[in-house]
Amino acid sequence: MTLKDLVSLGLGGTIGSGIFVLSGFIACRFAGPATPLCFVISGFCAVLSGCCYAELSAKIPVSGSAYAYVYTCMGEYFAVVAAACLTLEYMISGSAVARSWGDKVLEWLKVEMEAGDWAEKVFEPFGPDSFNPLAGLLSGLTVYLLYRGVRESKRVTNVVTVAKVMVVLFMTIGGFFLFKVGNVRPFVPPHSVNPETNKEFVGGFAGVIRGATSSFFGYLGYDEVCCVAGEAINPSVNVPRAVMLTIMGAATLYVMATAALTGMQPYELISESSGFPDAFHYNGATVAAQFAAAGEVFTLPLVVLVSLLAQPRVYYMMSLDGLLPKVFREIDYSGGGEGNLTKGILICGAIMTIIAAFVPFSLLNDMISAGVLVSFSLTDSSLLLLRRTSSGGGSLERSIASINFVSFVGSLIFVRVKNWFGTLTFVFTIFFVCWVARKIGKECPEARMKNGEENLFRTPMVPFLPCTAIFINWYLIAQLEVLGLGLLTVYMGLTTLLYFGYSIRNSIGNNDGWKGGEGGGEGGIELTDKDNVGLLGGEERSGGGGEGGGEI
Repeated sequence: MTLKDLVSLGLGGTIGSGIFVLSGFIACRFAGPATPLCFVISGFCAVLSGCCYAELSAKIPVSGSAYAYVYTCMGEYFAVVAAACLTLEYMISGSAVARSWGDKVLEWLKVEMEAGDWAEKVFEPFGPDSFNPLAGLLSGLTVYLLYRGVRESKRVTNVVTVAKVMVVLFMTIGGFFLFKVGNVRPFVPPHSVNPETNKEFVGGFAGVIRGATSSFFGYLGYDEVCCVAGEAINPSVNVPRAVMLTIMGAATLYVMATAALTGMQPYELISESSGFPDAFHYNGATVAAQFAAAGEVFTLPLVVLVSLLAQPRVYYMMSLDGLLPKVFREIDYSGGGEGNLTKGILICGAIMTIIAAFVPFSLLNDMISAGVLVSFSLTDSSLLLLRRTSSGGGSLERSIASINFVSFVGSLIFVRVKNWFGTLTFVFTIFFVCWVARKIGKECPEARMKNGEENLFRTPMVPFLPCTAIFINWYLIAQLEVLGLGLLTVYMGLTTLLYFGYSIRNSIGNNDGWKGGEGGGEGGIELTDKDNVGLLGGEERSGGGGEGGGEI
């Protein structure tokens, strides 16, 4: 994969849900005209963790994304937790987007195509929050396309990504032509409750932060570039570039699009599920509404495709380490010599299809966002372990653990306890994070660089930038609903049972935990042949090395 292919993959997996699904939802539920500010805040958070991803992908240019980085720096258990979070980001979020797509197709048929009642009877036979055959159909088609191989998927990704960006630009430019200043005043509306529907609008500063947390879902996908590092040309250079270009491109489009949407229509009237088409209808632009609705329907499936493309590669790396059954590392060469993770794709695809068909999007959003933010915090922590060396007695490891723990607990108290104690706790948390970051900077020396690493991307302001990213990630997690946090807790509990019940017994590597303090001291990461396996027919790849998945 070239840099163009990687950026196309990143934008294809990132752009979509933030504009087509979340923009209207955040505007009418949380932030109103301040929705662009929500995406600015979440984009800033994505850039902080994105810098850490960029450096790790340059120094550890292998498939597996956060799983590979955390395994290298922190050990097996934390790597399995990271992989579980990636499963939320890839497979489960793909299911959520497929479900949203099914709802949008039904809306398109009823409103734009004037299909009548038959559409609901066929595609919602048991009601709106039950079985959705369209979501299952999309997931099934995605599985078939990936079953054909990565090269086929790459062509589709490049074409549909261009089409998707064109649709977003059309909606944004068209929206600015219909922009009315009165619709964005006040910019940050106060809290209110609609007396007719009894629906609460959060509003205020709390609404902006809550909207920023939900909008983070829209940035999911940029790290999918790291999952295909083993198939990239010159991954140490191209993968970091692709990560940063994806984040900046997505942030620019999100802010512009949401500014246009909130200026087209009063925020109280913006549709949660069909923001742009309904806003165009509100302004009498029927043709633009039909084009926007059709564009959403025909380009949103790319997010599902890219999500499923990344997931089997995470399980492939876990299987190589013995943490999952061997079936996930079996490579099929029947397609003319081109290697493909056929069985892994089929298993992941079957799970994704079932979830998409039966689980509503609203139940998954918070859980997915929380899981991804946890994986980002693990990645940020991994960079600290890679760049710094412990001054003795595990001081670096304890410092990193304390930042993660205090950031979450302090933020949770601040969000849930609305009095002086909550405010005081939050101030203490900020000072504590700053103090620990300064302590790491003074007491934990910089790790030695290997030959050639001086030319690779390096995250600026270490340790302060990763520590800030960790704090912000946990603060955003604390904003989520209790149900989402509860589901994530149960999910992590099941992940822990999987690790101690199966993975630790079948591991073929070492599992002595926090390795970063030792390995980082030499400033080097030793990559084995199995780390560099490519999946495109055994081609030799710059930086990817190795053979294309021979006998493991």
